Amino acid sequence: MKLFKYLSLTCIFCFLIAPDLFGQLYSYRTPSGRLLITDKAIKKPGYKLLSSKGTRKTRKASRFNRKYQLSSNQIDTLVKPIAKTYNVDANLIKAVIEVESSRNYRIVSHKGAQGLMQLIPSTAIRFGVRNAFNPSENIRGGTKYLRFLLGYFEGNVDHVLAAYNAGEVAVDNHGGIPPFKETRNYIRKIRKLYTKTRLPFDKNVSYRSKLISNSKKPAIRPVGKLAKIG
Repeated sequence: MKLFKYLSLTCIFCFLIAPDLFGQLYSYRTPSGRLLITDKAIKKPGYKLLSSKGTRKTRKASRFNRKYQLSSNQIDTLVKPIAKTYNVDANLIKAVIEVESSRNYRIVSHKGAQGLMQLIPSTAIRFGVRNAFNPSENIRGGTKYLRFLLGYFEGNVDHVLAAYNAGEVAVDNHGGIPPFKETRNYIRKIRKLYTKTRLPFDKNVSYRSKLISNSKKPAIRPVGKLAKIG
């Protein structure tokens, strides 16, 4: 698929190329004053280069490798429109990004989780992510998952965070936050950045956790249908 020459940070990223080809990002200030990100260097008059991150030869990146670490302003610009679209608190999304990847869009965990919101391949498939190293696409997929979990647990943020880390089935099976050290540490880290315990949720999410006592909705959605959510 032909790659767009450049894309505005205020628009949706549309990079659909393979992850091993997506690595170099350039940030520019356009003649009109807008922020712009692209995988191609721009040499037109009036475009001011702000930063250049990544290389095309690197598939994985150290968590704190600044070549692949987006700034807080870049994350904020990417998150705001996506958070608004899916009605998920932008501050929750940014807290998850910070703890999951330290804003590193090329990071790959030892379990194979990828990108800013550390999507494992099965979660990426569930929520329609084709390129987990595309910052906007990764955030969109992770936000769709958070929206689903907020509906599934009816706004219980601790259960949402536990499920984001360990899976919603693990939370259901343990009757709440699983006793996993990794999951409990994960929630503590998020809580240093985000303190809300309950959030509004999308009532159109058709399935509910079995922990929701008065729910008349089914508890588990077949995995094969989850990719159609959102």
